Amino acid sequence: MKLNLLAVLALMATPMAAVAMPVVGDMIGTDPETAKAALEAAGCPVDEFEAEDGKIEAKCKDAATGAAMEIYIDPATGLVTDIKAGD
Repeated sequence: MKLNLLAVLALMATPMAAVAMPVVGDMIGTDPETAKAALEAAGCPVDEFEAEDGKIEAKCKDAATGAAMEIYIDPATGLVTDIKAGD
């Protein structure tokens, strides 16, 4: 019984799965509202969107580290095609 109680307490003390940053291949969306919501849910609040080399560039910050990120999205599919550290 004590072992079961300890196991339950250990699980309760363990934080839930961390919010994962987007990775290449993730579906973000093709319209700004959907893309912004998906990136914010992934822990990268969007500062702005820009068009760059035929892709949508979302400039955001990693909520966990504060690091600036540039997420490139294919406008036809809504998939992440590249991720770079921001300037």
